[in-house]
Order: sequence, then structure tokens, then C-alpha cells
Amino acid sequence: MLRPLAVGLVAGCFFWPWLQVPLVEAVAAAMALAALSVVTKSNTTANFNLAAAGLAVGFALVARIPSGPELRGEVSLRGVVASAGEGRRANVLLSAAGPLGTQPAPASGRVRVAFPERPPPPGSVVLVAGFARRIDPTHLPGTPDPVIDAARAGVRSEVHATQMVTLGPDRPAPAVTEARHAGLLRAFVDGDTADVAPDQSLLLRRTGTWHLVSISGLHVGVGAALGWGAVWVLSRPFAVWRRHALWRWVCALGGIAGAIGYAELAEWGVPARRAAWMTSVALVVLAGSRRPDAARTIAVAAIAVVVIDPASVGSLGFQLSFLALLGMMTVGPRITRRVPPDLPRPVRWLAASLATSLGATVGTLPIIALHLQSVSVLSPLANLWAIPWLGTIATPLAVLASALEGAPRRVTLVLADAAVDVGLAGLRLCDVDPASPAVGVIGAAALALTLALWRRELLALGCVAAVLLCPRAPSRDLVVTFLAIGQGDATLVEWPDGRRWLIDGGPPGRELLQWLRARGIRRLDTVFLSHGHPDHYGGLLPILAELPVDRYVAGALLDGQELGHVGVWTRDHPDLVGVPEGFVAEDENDRSLILRVRYGARTVLLPGDAEEAEELAVAASGVDLRADVLKLAHHGSRTSSTEAWLAAVQPSVAIAPCGFDNRYGHPHPAVLARLRAISPGLRLWRTDRDGSIEVRTDGVDLRLRAIGGPAAYRLR
Repeated sequence: MLRPLAVGLVAGCFFWPWLQVPLVEAVAAAMALAALSVVTKSNTTANFNLAAAGLAVGFALVARIPSGPELRGEVSLRGVVASAGEGRRANVLLSAAGPLGTQPAPASGRVRVAFPERPPPPGSVVLVAGFARRIDPTHLPGTPDPVIDAARAGVRSEVHATQMVTLGPDRPAPAVTEARHAGLLRAFVDGDTADVAPDQSLLLRRTGTWHLVSISGLHVGVGAALGWGAVWVLSRPFAVWRRHALWRWVCALGGIAGAIGYAELAEWGVPARRAAWMTSVALVVLAGSRRPDAARTIAVAAIAVVVIDPASVGSLGFQLSFLALLGMMTVGPRITRRVPPDLPRPVRWLAASLATSLGATVGTLPIIALHLQSVSVLSPLANLWAIPWLGTIATPLAVLASALEGAPRRVTLVLADAAVDVGLAGLRLCDVDPASPAVGVIGAAALALTLALWRRELLALGCVAAVLLCPRAPSRDLVVTFLAIGQGDATLVEWPDGRRWLIDGGPPGRELLQWLRARGIRRLDTVFLSHGHPDHYGGLLPILAELPVDRYVAGALLDGQELGHVGVWTRDHPDLVGVPEGFVAEDENDRSLILRVRYGARTVLLPGDAEEAEELAVAASGVDLRADVLKLAHHGSRTSSTEAWLAAVQPSVAIAPCGFDNRYGHPHPAVLARLRAISPGLRLWRTDRDGSIEVRTDGVDLRLRAIGGPAAYRLR
């Protein structure tokens, strides 16, 4: 009964932005479907009706969230932090808002706030001053649309905070500063990873044990065990009373209090909420002398988390948490059943632990391959070693040290440090290069469906291998993709013979690397860096570190810069447009490479961030610049795209790679006016409005389309 209801509830919250049902109609439909499930005699029909009722309830839960205001410009606001932070961002439930410098007026609804540092915990009252704008819809094709995610939470605006004040007492930090591994121990206690040493952070991530510093079921389980144990110890003098059934309920309440207390310490993130509810349900069932049903317990946890925060279903934390549990339930038992029962108990325990860890890895594989693309090959072994030392020993000792003073605290921290030393030493033996599975949205859905095939292991493994290893057939056309990468520049050129060129990499981040992998690109033939500005080379740093590249071409010498160590960079390439001899660039932008991509009768011209001086010098040199498609130089800045340049190029299509609501006003109105004057029939495409833009040609026909375009807000 609970399982179909939970599935429908999660689906309703997830799909609400695309399929919206008004609150009254959703509630009425849920009541009618629930009544039908009670009176029907067929279990299949009843489960279907319950799932449909859950779907309607999910619609109702999201529909009841009021839409936030559309704030613009410099603002100040007051509100309550309504969700656990993801990075520096969290949703804030408004009580007042207004232009900066004026008295804020009463307001309601939610806004997203990008805090200067880690967001305060949920429930904190904050005063914020900053710059507000619409939610940035820029995203690469196949990646989550931030507008959809915001719409699910009723958010229409994002405030980049420059000043923030938290009202009320600050949460004290765990008293572990005297320990050698103070940063790691604090992360074990409250999930604050700001002070974890970089080498330890890298080791935990590479071995697949980073979840140990993300408050989850292990930590909440430790809290529940401490609560249960405290009640058990206190009840020792009352031996007669302990024989009564009421004693189990009192111990269970102690365990529930411990679980909720640890979740409160972790600021009620999605994993902590899920674990707290699951642990509480399991303890109640144990108190009633019944064996907990794993599927029913997971369903109750999902229902509780979604009812409290419907928007959480779109978060990676929610999806990873519940897919891991699903993998443990479906894959783990299929493995443990094959372990001979006559083996020694330690061997059987080892096999069961490895099977559980492997099940969690398989369950989360769809999301990891879609978004994170990093899986430790030895993760099951690493977790088998790390969980006892770091989770079962070091974490409780760190919690205990926070409650002690003087010599007892120091002794406890010494023991915690020793446990961390042993745990990290074992992890170093498991530190191998992680695998990088990568799929698109369809591939992720196919991986998720393979979980239903684990009764036929060979078929399931074959499907997983086919999804992850199937090569992508090259196109018969030349494909040039101008990527929506924010206020930066990145272009992928794919030739019919299989060659792939990447021109610039956009601002810093791993998004472009993950997008390339999801498209099946494991090697680049040539990387072009138009010039040495971070909005063009930032995204190249992880790409050049993790993907093989055959040739490097740059617009300037890179010795001593961040990219100078990756290989030999040259300025020679047959498809570059050379600048006249004697031209001296006074600005880095005027050192930009100008790349001409020709295929058949069609030409695409990519001038980097070239400005007026370089454009005029090249146009005056007499070189043939005519092109069908022109990427506007310097994102459409008024200091580029001069009349002489546009007259020499004579484009029929112009592409403006610019960021959403960028503060520079790109593309500049003066540039747009020059384009209209020189080419009245020209078609203008913009990455801030159209998303990524694909240009495809067979050498004769020219076809353009927007891929992964920004979603429009869906008004409630």
C-alpha cells in the first residue's frame, strides 16, 4: 500500500513543472482515487489507484507552495532559510523585501539566495542585501534546467548576497580543534567540509568514501545507537521493569531522539532527513517486536521527506539517497544468495557487506553517469575498510569529545585521530584512478530500467555494458555547436571523418568536460585557445587534465600560465586567418585566433574576442573573410564587429555567445544596428535566449537549431 503511494507522490512532485494541476482539482482527484483503491478487490487495480492518488497528492503539494516575487536590481530582504543549502545557495521564505536603501515592504513566497559563504541552517532568520535577477536558465543540453528546478520550489528570482546578517544565536562548532585531523572530524560530526585538508578530500572522493563526511544513514544511525544506548544504561538499575514491553518503547524513543538530534546537528539536509525518518520507523517497528520491512521503511521515509519539502525530489541528494537504497534492495540480495551458507561467519559478513556496497553503486549509477561521472573501481573495498574506522569509531568519538572537557576530551580526540590514521592508511591502498561513466538523459533512463532486470543478472550486465560502452556513430555532416556556457565562449566542431575540435572552454568548471563525455567524446584532435582570458580557458583546465588531446593551438604563448604545462602549444594551423605582418596587439583580446572552418561551399568564422584593431587590420589585408556563419567577436561587444569587418565577412547568420542578463549588455545595441544595416536579412541567434546552437551542413545546405534551450517560467 505504501510503496505505490510513495512512487506516485515522488513522481507528482518531480513532473509538476511540466504537468500542472490546480490545488483543488488535485486534492479532489487524490481523495477519489484513494477511495477507489479501498473498494476495489484487485490488488493490481488498488495499487494503480494508490499510485495515481500519490501522483495527485504530489501535484497538490507543489501547487500549494506560493510563487515568489520577481525581484530586480539592488534589494534588501528579510526571511527564513527554508531549505538545506546546496553549495552556497539556499531558498529563503520571505517576510519583507524592497529596493536597497528603503524600508522593506511585507512580502511572501521564496527567493533563492547565493550567500557569500555556506548558507545558514534551515529555520535561521536572515537579513540580506544584494543584487537580484531572474533565475539564470543557461545550461548545456541534457543537463538539469535550473528554471525547472526553481519553478518546483516556487522560486522566480535569485539574489546574490553582498551582505548578510543572521538573527539569533550562532550554532556552536564541535569542540575538536585540538585534534590533528580537526577538519575531518568536524565534517564527520556536522557535515561542514570547509576545513577538510585538500589531500584528504581528494582521497575520499577518489575512493568513493566522500559520503562519510556527508551526513547520511551511517551518522544518523550512530546518533540513534547512542540514544538507545543511553536509555539502556540508565535503565540498568530497573532490571524488573526492563522485562516489560514498555521498556522497548522507551529505548526506541531514545533512539529516535538520538537520530533526530543528529539530523538537527546536520541542519536537516536531504540525506539526514531520509535517514532520520527511516531510522525512526525502523525503531518503532522493532519496539513492536516486528521485523522491519525494508521497502515499506523506505516508502515511509520518501513520503515524509517529500511532504516536508516537495522541491527536494529534484536535488541530487534525494535521487542518490533513494537510488542507493533501491540498489541495495535489488542487487545486493541477488549477490548474497550465491554465497555458500556453510562458509565461516566472517566470510559471509564480508561478502554481504561487499554486496550491499556494490548494490548502492549500481543503484546510483544512472545519476552518477549523468551528472557526476566518477566511480571508484575499488569503492566497495574502500567502504568496507573506512566505515568501521571512520564511521563507527572516529565519528562517535568526535561527538563524545564535543561533550567533554579537559583531559577526557584530549584523550578522546587522540583515539579519534588514531582511528582516522588507520582509516586513511587503508584508503591510500585503494586509491586508483576512478572510472568515468558518462551517458545522456536517455542513457541514464536505460540504466535505471536495468535495475528491474536484476533477476536476470547476465541480461542486466549486458544492458549496462551496452549503454556505457556503445560508441556514438559520427555524423555525415559538419556539426558546429556553440555552447550555452554563460558569459564565456566554447565551440565544438565535429567533422564527418570523426575529428573533433574544441575552440575555447568557457569559464571555470567541469560542466563542459561532463557534457563532452556524455556525448561519447573521449579524445579531442585539436584544442584551440583563442586568447588567454579565463572566460575562454577556465573550462579547459579539467578537460586537458582528463581527456587526451593530439594538438594544442593558442593565440599567445602560455609559458608560465595555467595551461603551459599540458603540452606544446603552437600558433600554426592551416585553418587560421593570419594577421598582417607588423600588426602589434596592445590588448590581449587583439591577440585572438581567428579560425575559419570550411566544408564544401559553407564557412563558419570564429574570431575569438578580437576587437576593432585586429578586425580592421585583418579586413584591410585583403584576405578572403566571407562566411555564412559568424560568431560575434567578444560576445557582441560594441568594441568589436566593426562596419569594415562585417562588410568583409557578409554573414547570413550571426551567433552571439553571451551570458544571461550579463552586466555588459552583450550583444550591444550598436552591434545589432550595424548587423541590420549591413545584412538586413541576417538571422541572429543568442546563447542567452536560444541555449546552445547547432549548425549542421553537408557542404551545401545549412541548418540551424537550438538544443537545450532555456525553459520559460510556468506561471501558477
